Amino acid sequence: MQTINPNDFEKVALRVGTILDVSDFPEARKPAYKIIVDFGPLGIKKSSAQITVNYTKAELVGKQVIAVVNFLPKQIGKYISEVLITGFEDDNGNIILAQPQSPVPNGAKLM
Repeated sequence: MQTINPNDFEKVALRVGTILDVSDFPEARKPAYKIIVDFGPLGIKKSSAQITVNYTKAELVGKQVIAVVNFLPKQIGKYISEVLITGFEDDNGNIILAQPQSPVPNGAKLM
């Protein structure tokens, strides 16, 4: 693992947002959802996430997630993903979302 200094970490804008909408993404190479997230003062952003194994569309709406909001947008097929929703791999390599333990304001910065 490469070490970094605290200034490098401070460059990554990790913010919390609430999922507003989730739809299927059949054009994706691996099963994924198209996700719309409200980041409060930072606005509403789009993302794609390969989380179809552990989450249904219905249960995702209203969940808060932690995302990197300052990466360059990434084109996935015809879809532009504006943020990277974070998570951890489980024992089977499927993603478990990184989430705050209690509700916090949308747009709050991970410290």
